[in-house]
Amino acid sequence: MPQATSYPWYLVGSLYLLIMHPSGDAATLDAILEPIAPSVRKWASLVVVDGEESSPSFRWYHYRDSEHAIDFWPASTIKIYTAVAALEYLNQLSVSSDSALIFERQVGDRWQVDAARTPREMISEVFRRSSNEDYTLLLRFVGIDRINTQFLIPEKGFPHSALMRDYVVHRPVVYENTEPQRIRIVEPDGKRREVTHTWTGLSYAKQRGATILSDTTGNATSTRELAECLRRIFFAEVLPPEEKYQLTDQQLAWIRHGEDGLVGLENKSAGPYAWTDGIETFLPNARYFHKAGLISNYVLDVAYVEDEALNVKFILSLAAHTGDGKVIGQMA
Repeated sequence: MPQATSYPWYLVGSLYLLIMHPSGDAATLDAILEPIAPSVRKWASLVVVDGEESSPSFRWYHYRDSEHAIDFWPASTIKIYTAVAALEYLNQLSVSSDSALIFERQVGDRWQVDAARTPREMISEVFRRSSNEDYTLLLRFVGIDRINTQFLIPEKGFPHSALMRDYVVHRPVVYENTEPQRIRIVEPDGKRREVTHTWTGLSYAKQRGATILSDTTGNATSTRELAECLRRIFFAEVLPPEEKYQLTDQQLAWIRHGEDGLVGLENKSAGPYAWTDGIETFLPNARYFHKAGLISNYVLDVAYVEDEALNVKFILSLAAHTGDGKVIGQMA
């Protein structure tokens, strides 16, 4: 038994047993997680994938009221949302993800150039090192109004989520949302176009019930919605049309695995909290796709885990009101 494990020995592997045997229910997940760091508030959602690859079924479990709870800070996990939303927007514009995006803000009667990046570079850095700068630029590209009215909506699996805040405070990257934004797009073949937007001032955080850090300019989501995002990414080929993100097969492949030196969700970088001291102990050969988040008093990890040899597939979305990543490992 690893010395770092502080919960009762007889619960070790209980999560694995719940995954392997469909007789468990929500009360079973409560019983598994309750003794872990009992003084720490926790949130968790688990999706177990059963059946054939061509027609899987999904068993959902939630710890306590986690299914609808958004009373925690999502930290960097929500960077996944900006990655998918940016790709959907590019596809709507019929623009390649290898295009250069030149970010500008209006200063008086002129436009000030702040940065230039390709979408693939930004998304890779979000997964490789959880880049706050690239997350902020992705949010600047999509815009607060668009991401909250076109992507973070119930039809796409987000009844409670809101994104209002970037994660940097310095120029030239910071997204001062009251400033008009212009993004000039230079495609690989030299074609040029631009998009502009200015935030309407509507608080989507307040509209959706955010309470942490700010009820008007905070970010919010649930462990269920994080898990649902991964479900739609990893099972796109077998989902009904209304549950599919508007991504190409190539985009799905590299957001999952990365390619050409760029990083996707399949990595153990930037806080693999659910893997270390957790999933690794009972599924050491599994493939691990994840996005973690950490600030001083919240730690999170949302992961898709697949072990083909054992025919095990599940999505685990975990959050804890602590700055200690080991708690997430124990929960897993």
